[in-house]
Amino acid sequence: MCLTLSTPKIVLLGGLPGWDTSNRQPELDHQWLIRLTQFKDYLAAHGQLPRYKNYETEHEHTLCVWLHVQHQKRAENTLLPWRLQALDAAFPDWHSRT
Repeated sequence: MCLTLSTPKIVLLGGLPGWDTSNRQPELDHQWLIRLTQFKDYLAAHGQLPRYKNYETEHEHTLCVWLHVQHQKRAENTLLPWRLQALDAAFPDWHSRT
């Protein structure tokens, strides 16, 4: 299981001697791309966004939680630009227009 640290925690830990996040970022990016692929596969198979409350499988629920995190990061302006572009390319209506 891969635990993801929040951006503020990574920034704070980055100031400690011996803490190096540079080796972790490629792994985090790879895991994110896997989840994006799962999200696109779900959309292709079901024709709708994953549901949060009335989900049918744990996989659907996991994707919905992942998407919710992407919403939060977008709202906080912490979603990496390439990730935002990838989500927009996969499903342009994935987020609310505010």
